[in-house]
Amino acid sequence: MPMQNWRITNAMENATGNWVYYICTAVQAFANLHFSRHVDNPSDDHMATNDGAYYYYGVTGTFNQAAQQADQSVRQMLVDAWNDYFKV
Repeated sequence: MPMQNWRITNAMENATGNWVYYICTAVQAFANLHFSRHVDNPSDDHMATNDGAYYYYGVTGTFNQAAQQADQSVRQMLVDAWNDYFKV
């Protein structure tokens, strides 16, 4: 069950606004990823690697510069995780 695969791990407010962080506990392929929801600006929502290197902004369908240069499998994993989170 997708959205139920993801659980909140943290919430915080910083200079860019209020964020809620999720991790996937059910899909091993997503173990090194987290989903960041921007409470104030959902267009900033993104799926990212836990080391912060690669980001996918699903609302716009774009990747950060590092992810653009990464192997296609990295980009696909970020997109697949995004789609898993939003699957109903």
